[in-house]
Amino acid sequence: MRTVSCIALLCLLSTAAFAQTASDRIKLDVSRAELGVIGQGLMELPYKTSAALMNNLQHQLDATDKAAKDAAEAKAVEPPKPDQESK
Repeated sequence: MRTVSCIALLCLLSTAAFAQTASDRIKLDVSRAELGVIGQGLMELPYKTSAALMNNLQHQLDATDKAAKDAAEAKAVEPPKPDQESK
């Protein structure tokens, strides 16, 4: 049932609304589980239809994971700030 809801959402998003074109970029805030459901729905479509979108989503997910990892590593190696009272 959830897959049907996500496919319905994708169909809704794919229709052009007032003052929008199909090439407009939008951001969606979804959990990894919801993204998995979207991916499962896309896998039910023909490869020619969904391959580019699935690759794009995977690249975005990889970039998000890399940015989070880099931020965590930068925070971990950040030197401690000098104590203001010792001046």
